[in-house]
Amino acid sequence: MAETRLRVRSVSEIVDAAFALYRRDAGQYILVMAVASIPQLVIQLVGRRDSSSLGFSTLMFTLMTGLVSALTLTAASAAIVKFGSEVYLNERADLTEALRSVIPKTFEIIGAGFLKGILYFVGFLCFFVGIFYVAARFFAVNSAIVLEDAGVGEAFTRSSELSEDRKRHILNTLLLVWIIYFLLSVCVAVVATLLRSPVLTIIGSTIFSIVGYPIVALTSMLLYYDCRIRGEGFDIEWMASSMGRPDTAAAANSATL
Repeated sequence: MAETRLRVRSVSEIVDAAFALYRRDAGQYILVMAVASIPQLVIQLVGRRDSSSLGFSTLMFTLMTGLVSALTLTAASAAIVKFGSEVYLNERADLTEALRSVIPKTFEIIGAGFLKGILYFVGFLCFFVGIFYVAARFFAVNSAIVLEDAGVGEAFTRSSELSEDRKRHILNTLLLVWIIYFLLSVCVAVVATLLRSPVLTIIGSTIFSIVGYPIVALTSMLLYYDCRIRGEGFDIEWMASSMGRPDTAAAANSATL
């Protein structure tokens, strides 16, 4: 299994370390994503009904479920980042505590996502390539909110600082993990198509996102720390701060999962 001690990593090493973290606590990540995905699954199944049969009550139910889905999936993604960070830093990791700590930040993360969506749209208008610039510059917005308790504006500024002179490295890492995710999703879609069942297709795609998305979130978290190590010497700072904690220091020396 790949080692995950704090150090500078190449693009492929970051993704490999994300898989290592995932394998270590796969059940935890799958559980939080499964619970968070229930509202989304309900929306998709209800949406299969003939639109002519949808009344006002059903429409309101769909809208409310959609709002709940956005909140639960945002909280789950943030909890994965928080819990994965604690494991990566050999701190006391508790998924329940991680989820509890990120829930108050959910609306900030959603607000930041809305602002990023606007920037992505502007980037699309700039001959499409602007999308990649936005993705690279603001890659760490969510991580800054979750791991540094930054506000929305501070998170955008923080991400810009971390991405300085590292945008190609960031973009290559994000592209690699999303390509892997996309290729695996295509395989799932092909299998679902062969089954010729819309319901099974929806369920299959939901299961895939439950199992697969944590890899993307963990990669984003590791990329955040990689940029901190490169630009701020975070690995040395963390080792120095952990010297007074025997349990953490011992874990840091082993540094393997």
